[in-house]
Parts: sequence; structure tokens; C-alpha cells
Amino acid sequence: MSQTDNCADGEVCEGYSEVLELVHEINKKFEKMQRREISKTQEDLTPAQYLLLRQLWERDGLQFKDLAVACNCSRSTVTGVVDTMEKKELVKRVAHKTDRRSILVKLTKKGRELKDSTPSLDSLLFPCCQGINADELRILTILLKRLSSSLTV
Repeated sequence: MSQTDNCADGEVCEGYSEVLELVHEINKKFEKMQRREISKTQEDLTPAQYLLLRQLWERDGLQFKDLAVACNCSRSTVTGVVDTMEKKELVKRVAHKTDRRSILVKLTKKGRELKDSTPSLDSLLFPCCQGINADELRILTILLKRLSSSLTV
């Protein structure tokens, strides 16, 4: 069976495992690169905390479930990250104005001020993508989206 053929249910496709291993490897390298670049200006900020901050800088006062969706992680992971960020006085929990059951995560003054001294996502991505032109990147994006949508969780 060639790598381009569709696989029947239950069949292992040649090449797919290599692609998934490469995606995993790229993710690990990106995390290391992110950690290195963030630590240049914020030595005790983790990539997970940076990701939550980016969401809150864009739209402050999000619910835990919205942060979990935006960061592609579980609510319990968000809770742990928010706990740590609260100790660092970067965020605070605030009761929702209209829904008593809901808690919002809001930036503190210290959390808002970090935006100016923390590298942008573009500056983190620039060094890793210099060898790929715009057309290749567009094709890669299409293929990765197709692969992502084909995986059921």
C-alpha cells in the first residue's frame, strides 16, 4: 500500500507513524525554543503560563473552559497553571457578574505589564521557519489541518 492510499479501518498506514513522530519532535523542539526565548526576559515564566497570558492579553476575563479550549488542554491543567500564576500575582480569580457558578481569570497589573517585556509569538516563530517559503507553509498547513481533523480523540 502506498503512503497516499487511504487506509481501511484498523489498518496501520505506512508513513503515518513517521509523520506523527515528526510532529511530536517538532512540538518538543518548539517547546524548548519557546522556553529559551521566554527565559531571556522572564526567567520563571513557563510556556504554559505564556500561552495563558497570550490568551488573556487578547481578551481578559476568560472562563477556565474557554482558556482550556484556546490552549488545547484540560480544565484541570488550566487550574494548575492559574494556581501558579496567582502565586506569582500575574492573574486573579474573579466571580462572573451574571453567572454565580462561573469564575473568570483576569490579569493583574503585573500580568498586563508583562506583555511589553515578553517576546511576541512572531518573534518566537521567526527563527524556526526561515527555510520554508509561503507556498510550502500554506500546503503544510492544509495537510496538517487535514491530519488533525482525521484524528479522533
